[in-house]
Amino acid sequence: MKRKVLITHRIRSSHLDKIIKEIGSEAEIIFEPDKSKVDEFIKDVEIIFGDFEREHVQKAKNLRWVHLGYAGVDMILYPEIVNSDVIVTCSKGIHQYHMTEFLFGMILTLTRGFKKIYANQRLKVWDKQVAKEFESLYGKTMGILGLGNIGRQVAKVAKAFGMYVIGMKRTKTKVEYVDEVVTRAEMQHLLENSDFIVVVLPLTDETHHLIGEKEFNMMKKKPYFFNIGRGAVVDEKALINALKEGKIRGAGIDVFEDEPLPSDSPLWEMENVLVTPHIAGLFPNYWEEPTNLFIENFKRYINGKELINVVDKLAGY
Repeated sequence: MKRKVLITHRIRSSHLDKIIKEIGSEAEIIFEPDKSKVDEFIKDVEIIFGDFEREHVQKAKNLRWVHLGYAGVDMILYPEIVNSDVIVTCSKGIHQYHMTEFLFGMILTLTRGFKKIYANQRLKVWDKQVAKEFESLYGKTMGILGLGNIGRQVAKVAKAFGMYVIGMKRTKTKVEYVDEVVTRAEMQHLLENSDFIVVVLPLTDETHHLIGEKEFNMMKKKPYFFNIGRGAVVDEKALINALKEGKIRGAGIDVFEDEPLPSDSPLWEMENVLVTPHIAGLFPNYWEEPTNLFIENFKRYINGKELINVVDKLAGY
């Protein structure tokens, strides 16, 4: 009997065709990105490639495996999923190069005055004085909160710029391109000594509002602050206050507690802030890699083999 597979991700028709070609002989595939329409068949679904609402979990009596096309899984770790035997896998490992490129684009935009340069170009103004505000990355310290695939790639590129790197992870083990590894208990050392702080942590109960008023007060160097992980890891009100009070020099923020970012947020109008709409991990033909990973995992699933990127549901990643 074929396994019933529900796809809720808005993948391209070419990717859907590829899934059908590769696993169609073993799966009955339902493509329905409109989550309001899945109630009628969700009770028979065994596998979901995509996200879903909490109300669907209670109806999906035959659900055994969920694969997400993203690295983060916090949006589907409902208690009913965490406390069940449902396997959750994700697409981590496909974003590190793209997110690192995006991050350093934000960093250089702020430190090399590109916002002002672009404005001058539109006005046809030849003004070399903008260079007086340039800041160099060479010799500065980069603090990275989270040393997964993305954090390690950020560290590698930071070293190429001649930076000193401090990274935080759960266990204090050596990491290539990281000069100092600290644990969460030692986070103050990272915050006090970093000229640039980058958040690439997943959102879990432990990391929710990990960076708040207390932590911004620890940042003695008035660093640049970047969040490309999850919005709620940072207390957004505390971030805004830190910017207003000059506790941090500037910020590049791609993820927010409420998305889309409300139009009345002060972040929109701050000159020393870059606001981007949760796009740091996107790249051309994005869904090709998650689709390939899902196909490979499906073949492993039906053959009883270990799946790739199994999520620790209790840890949250």
